[in-house]
Amino acid sequence: MKRIVVKVGSSSLVDESGSLCRSKVNQLVTQLVYLHQQKLQLILVTSGAVAAGVGALGWNRTTMTMPEKQAAAAVGQSVLIQQYQESFAHHDIPVAQLLLTRSDIEDRKRFIHIRNTIEPLLHHGIIPIINENDTVAVEEIRFGDNDTLGALVSLVAAADLYVMLSDIDGLYTSNPRIDKNAKLLHQIEAITPELWQIAGGNGSSVGTGGMKTKLQAAQIATQSGVNVRIANSNRPNVLQHIIAGNAIGTHFIADTPLKKKKPWIAYGTRAEGSVIVDTGAYEALTKGNSSLLLAGILSTTGDFVEGSVVEICHHEQTIGKGIVHLSSRDIDQLISKRHEGEPLPLLPEVIHRDQLVLLSSKRSVSLCSKS
Repeated sequence: MKRIVVKVGSSSLVDESGSLCRSKVNQLVTQLVYLHQQKLQLILVTSGAVAAGVGALGWNRTTMTMPEKQAAAAVGQSVLIQQYQESFAHHDIPVAQLLLTRSDIEDRKRFIHIRNTIEPLLHHGIIPIINENDTVAVEEIRFGDNDTLGALVSLVAAADLYVMLSDIDGLYTSNPRIDKNAKLLHQIEAITPELWQIAGGNGSSVGTGGMKTKLQAAQIATQSGVNVRIANSNRPNVLQHIIAGNAIGTHFIADTPLKKKKPWIAYGTRAEGSVIVDTGAYEALTKGNSSLLLAGILSTTGDFVEGSVVEICHHEQTIGKGIVHLSSRDIDQLISKRHEGEPLPLLPEVIHRDQLVLLSSKRSVSLCSKS
């Protein structure tokens, strides 16, 4: 391992009152400093801005509106980064702050700019500290949780390992807070439908991410070629144990990484619509490594333009994503002409195989189910 992304949840940084806990931040930094001294390149994805703001302002989190949460984040982010700066400064380690939204990852140019910013920071021994820009993030551009943000940062940075620190030991066979017989799963080689059934709802009242979001994040990271570990931040020296190879938490083994820009297409983008394909196209795509041709498209959903990312659907299931060479309007018009028996011009592929990625998850996605 050379490059590690560590994500820490709000519940691992605050005290019983919900305010930012200086001692917990210092304990985390001490472990990160140890890893830094081992010549590992570190990226920290941290929650806690809203919680820090609530603590500083003395507000009641349970009755806050979304604008009030964004205001609390604006106050709390400066409190949070100042605490990190002071803690790392004791060890003469500089830090940098990056605040991201989902749209920063979805835009290919901004995606590259983020990567180009992170690379020199790591090269010069500076630790990037990343959080979602809660002050401007609305539903359309939110990551939803920092588990997902950490997975996408792992993708951007081409990390070797992604560690999610939380207030739980890992993935269990059932909810350990309810079932005393629940067993910790130490190693996961593939994310199966059974694992999705095991994953429960949200976690603590302080954070937003439950085991389901962690499983989603693990899927993004592992299919991008990144190993993943879920572990309890309250365990003494948990990061040192993980780096030493000890059986701590749950380890998700990385898949063979997708090539070139395909990880970004699969997980960094938001689909603008979908194309519904017939069985012949489904077979050609899944078994023949083919491009998607107009002949295999039955219909479209959504209003998208040339160059958009769309889902590829078969029987109301997402089988892949890709960048289209034609708009939804052009595709629909050509399909109509085909039905009427008109001769069609020689057209390029609707989605070229180099800009198409098949998804291993068999869970339905809403865009497809609207067909």
